Amino acid sequence: MTKTARPFFSLSISGFAALVAAAACGGKPAEAPATPGPSASSAEAPSAPASAVATPAASAASPSTPEPPPPAPSVPAPLASVIATDPTTIQKLFDDTSHASSAALKAKGAAADDPIAKGVRELAKKVAPEMEADGPLATGKLKEKQGLQTEVTLAPGKCYTIVGFSKKVKDLDLYLLLAPGILSGQDTTDDNAPVIGGAPQPMCPVATTPVTYKLAIVSDQGAGEVAVQLYSKSK
Repeated sequence: MTKTARPFFSLSISGFAALVAAAACGGKPAEAPATPGPSASSAEAPSAPASAVATPAASAASPSTPEPPPPAPSVPAPLASVIATDPTTIQKLFDDTSHASSAALKAKGAAADDPIAKGVRELAKKVAPEMEADGPLATGKLKEKQGLQTEVTLAPGKCYTIVGFSKKVKDLDLYLLLAPGILSGQDTTDDNAPVIGGAPQPMCPVATTPVTYKLAIVSDQGAGEVAVQLYSKSK
């Protein structure tokens, strides 16, 4: 037997002998002290039902994952220079154009001998070189602050320039618009010879199908006869 176990064994023999001697004398071993029970107040207090005890999972609502916002509608990039950028102004321009009178369309009108057709041709030589007239000549008479509308269709595989002219309207403006209210191009001068997509930066659509635009023809200053012609060439 090892040294460390000997004292524990000797104590066990002595305790057993004392117990036997007490029994022989009619005594009884001392009772172990009783384990204290619950107090009266704690014994009488009713326990809370299990359903009333909130668990972290039940008491704290799991945070809901917010839904991602809907993607913003894609707006096609302008085909030419744009000065107006206020959405309200552009929308009003589109709405006014939609209710304006239509310009008169003259097939091969740009080849006519009248002064206004000649003015369109002379301007086109400078701003639409190597291009040919595409579609009819749009004409009409405007009062100051009045507008006309027409439609132009731009097809893939071509580049375009829009040429306007008037002998009496001092500031003739052109706006190329796409529904429901998108400005795709406008002239940038305050004169009687507006141009959209003039050289060296003609409009070359990237769309894979033809797109029809509204063209607003507006007299900002002056009154008189106006004419507008679309020119194009293959890319």
